[in-house]
Amino acid sequence: MPVLFGHRYLALIVVVVLVVFWFFGPQGLQSDGGIHYPRVQGKAFSDVLNSTLGFQEIFVINLPERSDRRDAMTLAATLTRLDVNWIDGIDGKDVPERVLPGDSWDKKISKGNKGSWRAHMNALQRALILEDDADWDIRLKEQMQVFAQAARAFTQPAPRTRSTLADTENRSELSVSQIPINLRSRLTPYGDSWDVLWLGHCGTEFPSASTIVAHKSKTPTMNRVPLLRVTIPSDVTVPDAKHLKAHPFALQDSLAKEYAPHTRVVHASDKTTCTQAYAVSQQGARKLLYQFGLKTLTAGWDLMLGDWCDGLYPRETGNRPVCVTVQPPLFSHHYGKGAASDITAPGGGFVNKDKEMTPYVRLSVRVNMERLVQGVGMGDLVDQWEDAE
Repeated sequence: MPVLFGHRYLALIVVVVLVVFWFFGPQGLQSDGGIHYPRVQGKAFSDVLNSTLGFQEIFVINLPERSDRRDAMTLAATLTRLDVNWIDGIDGKDVPERVLPGDSWDKKISKGNKGSWRAHMNALQRALILEDDADWDIRLKEQMQVFAQAARAFTQPAPRTRSTLADTENRSELSVSQIPINLRSRLTPYGDSWDVLWLGHCGTEFPSASTIVAHKSKTPTMNRVPLLRVTIPSDVTVPDAKHLKAHPFALQDSLAKEYAPHTRVVHASDKTTCTQAYAVSQQGARKLLYQFGLKTLTAGWDLMLGDWCDGLYPRETGNRPVCVTVQPPLFSHHYGKGAASDITAPGGGFVNKDKEMTPYVRLSVRVNMERLVQGVGMGDLVDQWEDAE
């Protein structure tokens, strides 16, 4: 069962990174890297290495009074050569009842959820989303480049067809190196036919045959969830298996038991929770705005988004949303020193207040912020989750 973090319910701490997918931005500076991935060829993949990760713009939504979060995010973005623009966030008390979707009127929706919902709806009108306490690896651009290649198995129809590799592939698993190079996209480096790329979360599951049965019982018109998994083996940015936990009190992720050490896996989203980071395409933004801006507000935003990606909101077209995620996530929640990060899942508690940490992220930008400002080399950065001796 995925763990749930209390922080996601607070509109006051939500930051949204918005990526507009109408067309690509100009080629930017490339990251200093150091990641030992196979070389990914093609201009579309090189676009991922620019200052907006291959998107036209990145927007960060932040409450003006949280200047501390703005400063930290600004520095983290600068240190990893990302260009961000800012949009003011929304306090839940400023959201009037009359603007809420009709089915929320008899529900007890907290002010935090109302503010978060409204901020996300405003974000979707421009396009994407990151929380302001999110963290990532210094090698993010290279990670995203290989993720883009893997994602196309789910998001890019093969030439002269409307089917993706995930729709037609009989094998349950492929290595990213086996993804055909002729899956060329026109709109984004991540493929042309997707709704959500869930890049940062606190829990997800691999789809299975039982997933299909469960979904059919609730939404019989939905098409099946792809079972394909695309592996990225020997990924030096993935922590050792013993460190694959959403927080120190959580059980070890199933990924650690099913795959060799240092394997990252890209797959269709299933029961994904928390919205540390997710991208929304133009077509996905339209669908989400219709469903949640006009029709539905019944729970926390990440729970509704997870259900939507799982196909639990019937749609007239009968097509399941195309939502792709990755384990371990590429973005994760950062616990700073002195922060009382209350985890509300079973087995929860408080993270060590005397030590900052970020699950899943080895060369954390936030943990290494002082060293990066000083200009130290990659070899002198702190690896949070070093391999066992």
